[in-house]
Amino acid sequence: MKRIYLILFLIMGVTGSTLANTPIDSLEQAVANLPTKEKITQYREHLAFQNAEENAFYHDLINQLNNSFQAKALQTRYTKTSSLIYGVLILILFALGLFLMHTIRRMIHLYRSEQKNQEKIHELLMNTEDINTTKARFLQEISYKIRTPLNSVMGLSEILANNPELIEAKDVKAISEAIQNNSQELQQLVNAVLDLSRLESGMMKYSLSDYSLTQICQDAISIIRLHDDTKTIRIDFNTTVEEGKDTIHTDVVRLTQILSEMLHTPLHKVEQTEENHASINLSECKESSSFIQVEIKNSPMTKNAEEDSLNSIRQKIAQLFIEHFGGTFSIQSEDIVFIYPLK
Repeated sequence: MKRIYLILFLIMGVTGSTLANTPIDSLEQAVANLPTKEKITQYREHLAFQNAEENAFYHDLINQLNNSFQAKALQTRYTKTSSLIYGVLILILFALGLFLMHTIRRMIHLYRSEQKNQEKIHELLMNTEDINTTKARFLQEISYKIRTPLNSVMGLSEILANNPELIEAKDVKAISEAIQNNSQELQQLVNAVLDLSRLESGMMKYSLSDYSLTQICQDAISIIRLHDDTKTIRIDFNTTVEEGKDTIHTDVVRLTQILSEMLHTPLHKVEQTEENHASINLSECKESSSFIQVEIKNSPMTKNAEEDSLNSIRQKIAQLFIEHFGGTFSIQSEDIVFIYPLK
């Protein structure tokens, strides 16, 4: 609108100056040349159209700039959001990886533990079967061993009771000795079974004290020689342990009895020669200075152990007794070796 007024003002100024400086005839021409109302209207419409185009152009330009800025802002926001999402996804995947690794390791550990448990259960079942078989065979052998001397005692006693006048004096003595030997064997067998039962059940009572193992070995040999009526038993004793370094904490009476049975079994006589006479050797333990080693060579306890229930029971008693105090027990051919802890 201001442009239209400005244009009209310029036209009037030019016209006025023309009228002032031109003659009358020229004035009419100038008036004739004045723009008509229609021209002014057309010119105004033309200006309005140009303004509209300019406004539209600037409006589009501003919109384009705004859209460009918004696009860049959106792109920047998208980039930041994408980076954040990727970071979160990486952390999630890393955590899932750790969790899966931990789960797999735990499953492997559980599987291995289950395998070990199954192996232990299988081993226990096998051991249980072996123990049951051994116990059944042991009870059968014990029943036979008890029945044999018992039948002998009963039979000989019956002979003495029913026909005493028909028996000569020398036969009475022989029968009495047979009864005594069978009774003694029966007593030893029953005592051995009771001792084994107490050891296996942990009910054995001990009288503990500190004592020299050398002295215990010598006491066991003295007991054997004391009961040797034939004076033919030979037992050698050797030691490489310094005096005062063989003290152990044990039940002296029971260990002395076990050593005596390892060295000599009166009821199961074995012909002794220079090659098979028993000997006991005392030495320091090579594996540990906290233990002392005892080796008994040609022990009668190892003779026919599979067929002799009493010897088998005595071996088991010796093993359980020594292991109870932290030692080890082994049989090597006809020799017995056990290691006992020092005090």
